[in-house]
Amino acid sequence: QQQCRSTMKQLNRAMRVGRVDTIVQSTDKNFLVPVGGAVIAGPDAAIVNRIGKAYPGRASAAPIQDLFITLLSMGIEGYKLVLAEREALVQTFRHRLSDLAQQHGERLLISPLNSISFAVSLSTMEAHPEEEKPQGGGATSLGSMLFKRSVSGTRVVPRDQVATIEGHMFAGFGASVEGYPCSYFTAACALGIREEECELFFKRLEKVFVEIAKKRRKLKEKTLQPPNSSVLEPDATLPSSPSLSQGHNEVAPGVTPPPSSRG
Repeated sequence: QQQCRSTMKQLNRAMRVGRVDTIVQSTDKNFLVPVGGAVIAGPDAAIVNRIGKAYPGRASAAPIQDLFITLLSMGIEGYKLVLAEREALVQTFRHRLSDLAQQHGERLLISPLNSISFAVSLSTMEAHPEEEKPQGGGATSLGSMLFKRSVSGTRVVPRDQVATIEGHMFAGFGASVEGYPCSYFTAACALGIREEECELFFKRLEKVFVEIAKKRRKLKEKTLQPPNSSVLEPDATLPSSPSLSQGHNEVAPGVTPPPSSRG
């Protein structure tokens, strides 16, 4: 991706010393436009031209217009400025995410070659061996709760998710490798992000972690609570004592009234 210097260096080296026919870049991830378009580039113009001629051309022109307008409005200097702003926030984003994860019993997963997307374990939200299902909704509940709070772009990968495509089974579907040891979610310090947006993201993420922890505690207390006893308290079974009211003898049910003192 254009926003990652190390990735661009590797691609340039691969084109110089090896073979790279084309590079496909999503416009929404690299040029701040809505989802729906991609840029195809490569070292051989003839290959790129053949791909362009093979395209039927019946799709919407909106992605092209969006990219054209965005590039004209930003210019090359404006685009470089956005790239520099993202790079300046990477280390802060990584450290803040790592600290927040540790506060809630999780950890930042180490991926030194990725300076855009960061992953955090969700081990505390998985089901324990004695549970059929995880308490509190499991790891996927974090993604839905963030989305309801207008946090988009995060992706939750459950460890036990299995998918079968064309007869091939994928254990831990969605993860980078098969059978990853824990569930995790990813968050990106992507192009266009600003410092105030980072602050808002971490505040909402903190609230979601706290809310999920409360739900799990309540469910755990509910499962450990003994069933209600049918034995009444001793004081509740005692009959009320007789009392006098307006000159009449009033007695509790089942109690023999005293003999009358009148002749």
